[in-house]
Amino acid sequence: MPSCSHCERKWTYGDTLKRSFRMKMVCPYCKGENYHSAKSRKKSMMTSVVLAPAIILFGTFTDLSLLAVIPVALALGLMVLAVTPFLTELSVEEESLW
Repeated sequence: MPSCSHCERKWTYGDTLKRSFRMKMVCPYCKGENYHSAKSRKKSMMTSVVLAPAIILFGTFTDLSLLAVIPVALALGLMVLAVTPFLTELSVEEESLW
């Protein structure tokens, strides 16, 4: 779990999950503004970049119907969502990706 860049307190899984889809995340303890680090944003982009083609390839190569592929896609999406708080790192200011 990430720690606040200001007060260094470790966030809970639920706090991180609730705030992880915002660019500016407010610490639940000190109310300081935190941002996703560049490394954290790259990790989350990679999961998205790998997940979409994996679902398409899975459906193509397994010869399953669309109704069979949808539950697999939902399960993969939920797994990525569940792992997101563990990939989150915080910084004091918004960092450039490159």
